[in-house]
Amino acid sequence: MKNKKENAWKWFAKYIKLRDAIKTTGDIFFIRCITCGDLKPIEDMHAGHGIPGRMNSILFDEELVNGQCTLCNCSHGGEYQIYKHILLIRHGIDKWKHWQSVKTRPVSFTDFDYEQIAKFFKNKFNNLKLNYSHIH
Repeated sequence: MKNKKENAWKWFAKYIKLRDAIKTTGDIFFIRCITCGDLKPIEDMHAGHGIPGRMNSILFDEELVNGQCTLCNCSHGGEYQIYKHILLIRHGIDKWKHWQSVKTRPVSFTDFDYEQIAKFFKNKFNNLKLNYSHIH
């Protein structure tokens, strides 16, 4: 199951980083970190969670996960206070409370679930990249 989960995460993270690169820089090569704002090559970025922990209940949440530099995500422990402030502005207190209430909820995915998640985000990634290339 670990390989299925890793594959699902790989495609989810690729989608998040491409989405945020286009959103924050207008291209597919560079991205701005959600917490520090530094501009970095997309391959040097992470898909960082706005809430500590990577429980399945929030692991693949597109609103909660954003492009984040390695320094902020790893060396600075996620910069959760800054991240929280940004998420509150973007999504409001009710959404924040929802994430807090479900973050530790146990959710079990099967191999099939992970395969579907990987397929879903691989398609989103490919469609985003295709749409971007048609415009540019």
